[in-house]
Amino acid sequence: MAPAALTMLYGRLAEISRAMLAAAQRGDWDAVTASESDCAGLVGQLRRCPIEACPPAERETCMQLIREILANDAATRNIAEPWMKELEQILRPRRHPFGAQMYR
Repeated sequence: MAPAALTMLYGRLAEISRAMLAAAQRGDWDAVTASESDCAGLVGQLRRCPIEACPPAERETCMQLIREILANDAATRNIAEPWMKELEQILRPRRHPFGAQMYR
């Protein structure tokens, strides 16, 4: 893959990570989930294209984009983790103390 195409893919991934963070900030988890599948497709393409093959200037641009993507991902996870814990509490089966003693 040409270095410009690789930079373009990382740029697109950075755009999606920004959109995911914005969606998480407004609590739009459906949009976050939809963007995850877009990310997975791009990551699959990027795995087949080693960044080491890029000339130094393009490699540095890709590295800057990767740092942005990782920062956006971390921020999105920081927003999502409390919500995921709350969801886990909601979905966890609750045992009623009376019922638990009844079957001992």
